[in-house]
Amino acid sequence: MTYFSQSEFVKTFQCHSIAKKVSTPLYIYNADIILKSLEVLKKNLAAQIPQNLLIRYAVKANTNHAILGLLAKQGIGAEVVSGGELWRALKAGIPSEKIVFSGVGKTLSEIETALDHNIEQLSIESIEELHFLANLSRPANISLRISPDIDAMTHNKITTGRWSDKFGMPLDQLPSAFAILQNNPFLQFLGFSVHLGSQISDVNTYRQAFRLLNALRSNVPGGLTVKRLDLGGGFFVPYHSDQSPFDWHTYANVIKSEFNSFPGDIVIEPGRFLVAQAGILLTKILYIKKTKKKTFVVVDAGMNDMMRTALYDMSHPIISCEDMNTDKTQTVDVVGPVCETSDTFAKDIILPASLKQGDLLAITHTGAYGASLSSLYNSRPFIGEVLIENQKPYLVRQAVLAHHMSAFDTYRELT
Repeated sequence: MTYFSQSEFVKTFQCHSIAKKVSTPLYIYNADIILKSLEVLKKNLAAQIPQNLLIRYAVKANTNHAILGLLAKQGIGAEVVSGGELWRALKAGIPSEKIVFSGVGKTLSEIETALDHNIEQLSIESIEELHFLANLSRPANISLRISPDIDAMTHNKITTGRWSDKFGMPLDQLPSAFAILQNNPFLQFLGFSVHLGSQISDVNTYRQAFRLLNALRSNVPGGLTVKRLDLGGGFFVPYHSDQSPFDWHTYANVIKSEFNSFPGDIVIEPGRFLVAQAGILLTKILYIKKTKKKTFVVVDAGMNDMMRTALYDMSHPIISCEDMNTDKTQTVDVVGPVCETSDTFAKDIILPASLKQGDLLAITHTGAYGASLSSLYNSRPFIGEVLIENQKPYLVRQAVLAHHMSAFDTYRELT
């Protein structure tokens, strides 16, 4: 995990120079940090895992074309959860033979598009989906995503491996799934998939799931062979300097100990880990509103630009991009302009007392699930994005004004 001093941070993300060229709010990403995160992952896993290690970036974390292209150049594949993400991955140069398609509600159109491109893996999440696919009578590479009923002990809204969650196939339905696979010549069985959630810090949670996968692969019926195990992602990313980073060494050793005798492919699906710390949401102070009990720093970024605080109660570090020549501080709430009480980025945080209207703040560690969750709520602009690559900034998504989006509005009778 990379933490910068204030001056290093402002320089690394070129906050002031970019803000002079592109209106705030905007996302700024640093390609060097993405590549360093990828190197950390490779360095810790490749030496420990004897099998063929396949990295498939979870596109939902950040779908920007430039970031997908950056990872494609590194030979990284993609894990997608919609037809739109599949299209973006292909357009960015990620080959279809390196694309995994997950998701509980794939439409016929999405499945047919995936099959037309002969993608690497369709992760099947229910017996109903498997029946649907079998009836298409088309060749397909299949992995069964299981529901292991393991609580990842993370935020309730990002836990995906419990029996009460919508994801994955219950274990008691596997015999029926095996029967379908044994009797359908079009379905090529690859193995099993699992994903427990996001921001998982306890490696023992993964150990439970991997032991279950190990037991399953040793007990598939005749005619079926496990060629790959998709271990999912969800690796913890510390957002504050007092939090410990994910223990990659122990994680790799768990994989090695559980699957040492497995000769097939091991797939992992990092998303947040690769991009979270590489991005900031740059925002400008509109007003500093003082009351008897509160000081509100009102900024031009809103919850439509970054939903994570409202959606997941997530606290992101916020730093001033200004050169403050004072040690005096103040306790403030940082809030946006959207007409919702939940449009609050931080409560009771310490910021310099000398902040003023027009100053820049950076909401940090927002490279994941920031722009990808953004919207036009309150008819606000669809936020722009900038990527710094080789120390040069590039506009990689133009902000779109709401009145420009009205070109898509219509009023016509459906016949």
